[in-house]
Amino acid sequence: MEGNKALIIGYVTLVVVGLVVLGVALGGVGSDTPGDTSADELVEQTPLTAENADIQQFDSDEAFYDYVSAGQGTNRMTGGVTTAERQTSGDEVAVEDGGGDGAEVSTQDSDREIADGPDRIAESNVQVAELDEPDIVKTDGERFYYAPREGGAVTPRLVREEGHNRKQSEPGIHVVDASEPGDPGQIGRIDASGEMLQTGDRLVVFEKAEGRIVGYNVTDPENPAQTWEQPLEAQLVTARETGGQLYVVTETQVGLGTECPLEPMGNDAAIDCGDVYAPRTQASVDGTYTAFSIDAESGEIEDSVSFVGTGGDTVVYMSPSSLYITYTTGASETDMLTEYISSSEVVPDRVTERVREIQSYDISERSKAREIGATMQAWLRSLPDQQRQDINQELSAEFDAYVAERQTELTQTSVVRVDVTDRTLEVAATGTVPGEPLNQFALSEHEGTLRVTTTIPPAGSAESVNNLYVLDSESLERQDEITGMGKGQRVYAVRYVDDTAYVVTFRQVDPFYVIDFEDPRDPELLGDLKLPGFSSYLHPADDNHVIGIGQEDRQVKATLYDVTDPTDPVVGDDLVLPERFSAVEQSHHAFLIDRRHEVFFLPAQDRGLVVDYSGGELEVVASVAAEGTVERARYVDDYLYVFAGDEVIVLDQTNWKRTTTLELEG
Repeated sequence: MEGNKALIIGYVTLVVVGLVVLGVALGGVGSDTPGDTSADELVEQTPLTAENADIQQFDSDEAFYDYVSAGQGTNRMTGGVTTAERQTSGDEVAVEDGGGDGAEVSTQDSDREIADGPDRIAESNVQVAELDEPDIVKTDGERFYYAPREGGAVTPRLVREEGHNRKQSEPGIHVVDASEPGDPGQIGRIDASGEMLQTGDRLVVFEKAEGRIVGYNVTDPENPAQTWEQPLEAQLVTARETGGQLYVVTETQVGLGTECPLEPMGNDAAIDCGDVYAPRTQASVDGTYTAFSIDAESGEIEDSVSFVGTGGDTVVYMSPSSLYITYTTGASETDMLTEYISSSEVVPDRVTERVREIQSYDISERSKAREIGATMQAWLRSLPDQQRQDINQELSAEFDAYVAERQTELTQTSVVRVDVTDRTLEVAATGTVPGEPLNQFALSEHEGTLRVTTTIPPAGSAESVNNLYVLDSESLERQDEITGMGKGQRVYAVRYVDDTAYVVTFRQVDPFYVIDFEDPRDPELLGDLKLPGFSSYLHPADDNHVIGIGQEDRQVKATLYDVTDPTDPVVGDDLVLPERFSAVEQSHHAFLIDRRHEVFFLPAQDRGLVVDYSGGELEVVASVAAEGTVERARYVDDYLYVFAGDEVIVLDQTNWKRTTTLELEG
């Protein structure tokens, strides 16, 4: 975030030297397209037809094109959290809770009880217990389906710097029989590769590289049979599964050359551009997002809904009844320039009047910015050298203060709520909060509210700040907020556990915040704790402890937060490892907790650690060395399966001894 602040200071410098390119600096101008219109003009010229007043459908392809054209010139001054800064979770899918507990629903293990087989088997660690998420390891209760990532999950930087020894994995899905937990065996293989969802006798594979979603019948696990296929002609954002129904969200890039209809999942599921939803007021547009409802058994697309948005910063969160999708926008650069110049005590009236005139023109944002810059530059060049230098300094200070006062206006995140009822999808409401959420864990539905934690980027002399907003889950109207957390920092992790929220912000130290929601619409900041390093993933251990996984001094770190007294949280214990990368940083699905044995599994490059957290302390009780990158772990009865490259290592949890290593064949 400090880099973003420096960037904005750079924008001020551009103002000082003439404002010729300030439009670009404030967020990047759109293409120079004649005929761009303002938001108000667009709404008047192209009335939208849906009933919802905030987000409505277009009535024609032409209206869609006009909105997209204007939206590509409505630019963003966000300086927000970049995609690279996010804690990713696979394809921006939900975080798994190691033991599969739905963190916002319960803190119990989500075992699958098997009639003829293991007594318990760990499923994916998910954000909401009822909603499964795609991952590279799935189970039907007796067998695992495992799709090793090609080349493992170690970053190229680590390979170069440390000569990391990893075993290359061949593309494909291995079927591993776990009916005899201590003696697993490979019984089949599927010639496909990608994250999976498993429900009943259907295994659904998201093959992004091949551009398709494929359903397999795995009734006979030794001979899986493909039963359906859907094309995937857009970017897969995320997916969920519940009750045999898939909910898939895609992103389609749009621009001036976009053709209608849109075909994110092929011609048979084409989206008429007139059916796309958009905010009534003009917003930035470089993509459309489509949510599909798909029957997992047949692959039939049963419903879909689409709306405009911006790429690279969308977060998807799903509750049992609603799908929430966010997109982040920013202030129009020319609107901001015009407002600033009009309020300036330095700029003469004649220049202000000319700038207002330019802003009223029916031309593109790029053209407006160019004309405003030329007007300002002509004025500055007309001044004597010393006067010009003095005015430059005044402009710099004035603009810095102006931007700081409007910090929360510069980055806005829109939230769209899609109702999910009887396999149908319907856009129900929209809302807006300042700032930008980190990932899906920044959102949580709770007792009639939607909680959203965001980072407000720095602006002018104002440092970044982190806020938590409470919205009514039906209307998405703002109810209350907690503001001012971690000034000069950004959010690194969020976790909601029933009526409590835990938030981690970071720059040089890691403040850990505890927020109470005893009254869901009136949150209260109870306590905070500062410690070195940061946690990028949080997981509830028990009623009094939260596990944090992150880094300190570029080394993997586990922290056990003691929240027995939420007004005075403390560090119960911590563990710093020599490794510099954990798969948990890439996906929450890499974290596993087993409450029966009071341990969690922490992958660290090509080593996996079993950490006992009982008694309020952290103790490594087992360390597993693998040939490839350790990516996942699952328990089966009292055996721990460690998935790394092309091998599955099995530990006996009663003594933590390695019992066998299953070498997977391609």
